Amino acid sequence: MAPEPKPDADPASTAFIADLRPALVAYFQRRCGNAAEAEDLAQDVILRALSHAEWTSAEEARGYIFRIALNRWRDRGRRKLTHGTEIDWDDENALAVREEISPERVLSSQEQLRRIASALQELEARTRDVFVLCRLEQMKQKEIAGLLGISVSAVEKHLVKALAHVARRMEKDGLN
Repeated sequence: MAPEPKPDADPASTAFIADLRPALVAYFQRRCGNAAEAEDLAQDVILRALSHAEWTSAEEARGYIFRIALNRWRDRGRRKLTHGTEIDWDDENALAVREEISPERVLSSQEQLRRIASALQELEARTRDVFVLCRLEQMKQKEIAGLLGISVSAVEKHLVKALAHVARRMEKDGLN
């Protein structure tokens, strides 16, 4: 069992929150069975707790931190459902794949990414933001609309505009 933080400790202090870390790691490890993932999840909770450390008592702080942990665990479950299953890392296969990728292919890919980034920089800020939120951050169009204060239709138009611009640039540069 993890040691309890000292009762007289300031609940908003870094030391108080750090004292709860072993309990958080144990909480996540019981659920996922993976020590590395449990460490990552506990770290996420600690960072979030540190950014909202305005408690009046140790009990309030402890309850809030473990509520963050529960919410983080639920978020992980939802993310797994929507983004597919996790892939286990296999060192042997990773080394084999790494050996198959030639330096020329790496340079070509880096150049292509540089050109795409350049094409995105040519877009208006709002259009670029919509593209990044949708394609890179995997947000739904309705969420983006709410975040940016625009209609879903406007999000769709910005996305089409961004995709068309990037496609034109790739075609012009001979990268399609």
